[in-house]
Amino acid sequence: MIGKGERMFAFIFGLLLVGVGSYALLFGQTSAAWRFGGGAVLILLGGNMLQSSWRGKPSWLSRLGPLP
Repeated sequence: MIGKGERMFAFIFGLLLVGVGSYALLFGQTSAAWRFGGGAVLILLGGNMLQSSWRGKPSWLSRLGPLP
């Protein structure tokens, strides 16, 4: 279980990732492969953060552990 503050942060960061991914999908000025690939990954990670904050479980990004 994760705490209330961490859940709120995960929810807001998940919304941010979904928004940036949607923007990249719709308005990206690069090739279609980069636009769809990058946008889909951001939307997927953001959606997972939203779902994990709703359920109170760790998200995929939090399972990476401390990075150097």
